[in-house]
Amino acid sequence: MLAVFVLPSNILRCIITAMNETKPKTTPRDFFLNLLSIVTLYFSATSLGILVVQFINILVPDVLDKVGYGGDPYMAMRFPVASLLVVFPVYVWSARFLEKEHAKTPEKKGVAIHKWLVYLTLFIAALVIIGDLVALVLRFLDGEVTTRFVLKVVAILLIAASVFYYYLAGLRDKKNNFLKFFKFGIVTLVGIVVLSSFFVAGSPAEQKDRRLDSRRVEDLQFIQSEVTYYWQGKNALPENLSLVNDDLRGVRVPVDPETGESYSYRVVEDKVFEICATFLTDSSEYLTEPAYYPYESGSWGHGTGEVCFERTIDPDLHGDRSKPLPL
Repeated sequence: MLAVFVLPSNILRCIITAMNETKPKTTPRDFFLNLLSIVTLYFSATSLGILVVQFINILVPDVLDKVGYGGDPYMAMRFPVASLLVVFPVYVWSARFLEKEHAKTPEKKGVAIHKWLVYLTLFIAALVIIGDLVALVLRFLDGEVTTRFVLKVVAILLIAASVFYYYLAGLRDKKNNFLKFFKFGIVTLVGIVVLSSFFVAGSPAEQKDRRLDSRRVEDLQFIQSEVTYYWQGKNALPENLSLVNDDLRGVRVPVDPETGESYSYRVVEDKVFEICATFLTDSSEYLTEPAYYPYESGSWGHGTGEVCFERTIDPDLHGDRSKPLPL
């Protein structure tokens, strides 16, 4: 008779123990906190990578970037800096909040959304590391390994490896004192990189001046193209820029984006003309923006103040639209 009561009580105890050991369910709070942490991590890591790569582009310039296709690395730094200033603090807060949650309730580490996102992050970080090393080996085999390329590979490798180490260490229950210093070092390093960007790329006012000068270069390229088009039709240079306006084609000569004044134009010789603009920055070390038509762009490097560009029309190259093309 006693065994009859003992057996059900043992079964009931096992059921209660099993219920207590079941994995915690994912709540909406868990879902959005973990998702916020991972998304901001990806955003921050990508922005940091872009910013470091642009630093390398500036500190270790490539001659191929000066032929009209490289663009302006200073302008390319704006988005990653803005992203890190906004997104990275959100990531630090969300990651810290989750750490406190897990310390208070260790069972939270077993939440499905947390495990899935952590292992997904480890998988992506591992793929980035592998792809980075494969690219390095391929360049080495092709004999095209340069200091600039190696620095970019190392930068991306360090970022991916840091993410991998942080989340791998987080999966272990052992206390890791080094992880505290590691996290502090990463936050400090990101802060240094962001602050350095203001010294390298200049203040917001300087960035605005660069954008204005970039627009001026684009306007001069457009004027050069339209003057050439005018010569092709009339076999003569226009006496002034107002003659280039064409309502039928919707062409209007642009003016200075800041002052609204017309750009200077002067006919030097029969097929030689000069266009001028007043610039706020010195971009003689790099091309402000890639030319839309590299075959006729010429050199658009400039210093501060008024700078004039002399252009010569080559009849053999540009031709005459009134004459048929030779067969």
